[in-house]
Amino acid sequence: MIKIDTIKIHEFRGIRNLELKPNGNNFAACGPNGTGKSGIVDAIEFGLTGKISRLSGKGTGDLSVAKHGPHVDFRDKPGEAWVELAVSIPALGGKKAVIRRTVKGSNAPTVTPVDADVLAALEAVKLHPEFVLSRRELIRYVISEPGDRATEVQALLRLSDVGKLRSVLQKIDNACRSALAPLERAEAEATKQLTTALGVTQLTKVVVLTAVNPHRQALGLAPFTDLTPATPLTDGLATTGVSATPQPLPKAQAASDLAAAKAALAALAVDPFVATAVGLIPRLEALAADPAAAAGVKREALLTNALDLYDGAQCPTCDTPYEPDAFVSHLKEKLGHLKDVADQRTALTQDMAPLLTAIHAAGTGLATIIPYGAQLQPPVDVKPLADFKQVLVGRYQQLQALVPLEDTIAVLAVAYQVADLTPTLDALGDAVNALREPTAQDAARQFLTIAEERLIQLRAARQAHAVGKEKATKAARVHAVFTAETTKALEAIYTQVQDRFAEFYRELNKDDESAFTAKLIPSMGKLGFDVDFYGRGQFPPGAYHSEGHQDGMGLCLYLALMSHLLGDGFTIAVLDDVLMSVDKGHRREVCALLKARFPNTQFIFTTHDDVWLRHMRSEGIITDKNVAHFKTWSVDTGPAEWTHDTVWDEIDAQLADNNVSGASGTLRRYLEYFAGEASHRLRGKVEYRGDGQFMLGDLLPGALSALGDGFKKAKAAAGSWNQKDILDAVAQREAAFAAARQAANADQWQLNAAVHYNPWADLSKEDFTPVAAAYKALVDLYACPVCKGMFHVTPPRGPKEALRCGCGHTNLNLTTKAAAA
Repeated sequence: MIKIDTIKIHEFRGIRNLELKPNGNNFAACGPNGTGKSGIVDAIEFGLTGKISRLSGKGTGDLSVAKHGPHVDFRDKPGEAWVELAVSIPALGGKKAVIRRTVKGSNAPTVTPVDADVLAALEAVKLHPEFVLSRRELIRYVISEPGDRATEVQALLRLSDVGKLRSVLQKIDNACRSALAPLERAEAEATKQLTTALGVTQLTKVVVLTAVNPHRQALGLAPFTDLTPATPLTDGLATTGVSATPQPLPKAQAASDLAAAKAALAALAVDPFVATAVGLIPRLEALAADPAAAAGVKREALLTNALDLYDGAQCPTCDTPYEPDAFVSHLKEKLGHLKDVADQRTALTQDMAPLLTAIHAAGTGLATIIPYGAQLQPPVDVKPLADFKQVLVGRYQQLQALVPLEDTIAVLAVAYQVADLTPTLDALGDAVNALREPTAQDAARQFLTIAEERLIQLRAARQAHAVGKEKATKAARVHAVFTAETTKALEAIYTQVQDRFAEFYRELNKDDESAFTAKLIPSMGKLGFDVDFYGRGQFPPGAYHSEGHQDGMGLCLYLALMSHLLGDGFTIAVLDDVLMSVDKGHRREVCALLKARFPNTQFIFTTHDDVWLRHMRSEGIITDKNVAHFKTWSVDTGPAEWTHDTVWDEIDAQLADNNVSGASGTLRRYLEYFAGEASHRLRGKVEYRGDGQFMLGDLLPGALSALGDGFKKAKAAAGSWNQKDILDAVAQREAAFAAARQAANADQWQLNAAVHYNPWADLSKEDFTPVAAAYKALVDLYACPVCKGMFHVTPPRGPKEALRCGCGHTNLNLTTKAAAA
């Protein structure tokens, strides 16, 4: 990944012309809503990826980067709307690069230098658009349906293809299993055809040889002693020299096929077929009489068919795009609600199987003898047979489909009725009987020829069935192994992520949720998320936790996912107003977490809350120079920044305009904020107010006393441990602090007088400038000279043990030797 040094934005979104210089460090854009902060986020995302999340996805309608990326006044000049980012690439030793992208050429940015390693690094960033996070995306990780959460998390972890591949393998598995039934039926039909041709009831090697060898002997051919898969029954037939012209229709075979067809048709009109058909009708009528159940059967059939027909991309019924896991999970959830109906359907299908087998056998018998009509002389009209065969096809298809239930009931009521085919069958029989009796050799030749044809068909059917079973077995095995292994791998990933998430969240809420745990629960197409609620059990985050806690969870889960995905490559994150509902105390902890856990990640923040900005400054996560503080926005000028980077610059500017009252007000407001922060961090004593309305006089004494007391305790501790160097250093700090405190206190009356209207207190800038300088010197003594973070004491409760800064440059022991002993 990369870090951003400079951001240049020209006629893009709501920004006319703006340059920001994060210089690879954390950066914050602050200002009221509507002042252009999000335009910076859009610009960064567009510059690196060519896309703007805000203009895509659900609810965005016909919004697009091409139409709505440029400033409204440049919507017809997309080539003049551009973003330029100067970046450094840590993985390449901090190598510098510049990427410039116009809206018109959003897919073809200009990159300098055009080095392969630079292009690869920028392409890697483009593959990870989740480096930009807004609250609407943040909360999707926490408060969302399990299926939606799984999609979001797997997309972030680049695991979407796993679900797609699993769906493809499941589809192959289903298809292979579905193909077995017709293959098995084809083998059974081929077996029946061969047994009919051989005049036997079963197929074994001995039976086949017993039936074939007499005919071979009649032709003077050597009998078979064995029958291999490669052995043709007509082996040697071409060398027999028999020249008799064979009958166009083998009389014996035709008679046998005709008898088989009559038997199959007769089986439809006798028990157990009739009893089975009649017995199923009351069960179907009971289902049809219950509107809910009848609708459930139709719905279950539709969903089952949709599941089978799903192509991995779109719903087969409505063409709506669906991710594989999401579609399968969605339909299986719906089918789960129809379990009773599905069970009844399964039972009916099983009990109807004998009917389907009998109907299919009758249809096959007719299909075999129908061609004989045209081969006889004179031809026999077999249209009644063909018509009834179509009737059987319709019955078969309806019973197989089951729905509509009324149609299936109607079919069952007549399923055992056979059309009067006697005249046609008799005519066929008479015509077959009239055929000339073949000679013994002709009969033998015909027998072997037909038997060979049907044996070849059976061997092909058996081979196809065997191949089908092998495919089905392999497909099922591959699907099962892939599912098991990916589930195992996903569970391992989710376990690591959930543990890291819980660790981060405990750091944010160590004051009251130090035992917090969480559980990510993966299943087919879903990702459940349960969290501990004060030891009372685990529940979804939205069940009991506040909105502020949910926001904190969203950030922690995002950080856990990104750190797992990218590791040391997690070098940039753009957080767009993601934590506005987090309470004040935990905001400080958020800053501490980001600073401590992600020291190598460049965070770019936007916020409309000045308190957030102050927290970030106090914790040293950003510096005063790395802030863009917007005050207004207009369509003509874009965002307008405050003209000064720090409160001291602002005060100097007000004094330059001789606005003493304004400067005093600015200083007082800042000191109230500062004194509150210092009192909190140093555990200063402040008189409690139930309304929370603390003024400077309430807060500043506690902050001053706390740091002074800290220096005194540090001196005492250093003396007790005979640490003369530390004692001297602390004494110097204490003296500097005492002098600064005295200087600020001497002119405090001017601060109060200048804030309010007092005709007797007509102060000039010359009077007030030393006041501001004195307080700046005092405030500077509360911060580390290295990391600029404000001092704090540890632990947060109980005896104070240390006075330190975030980076550890200042770390003063407050425990004396006697107390330690």
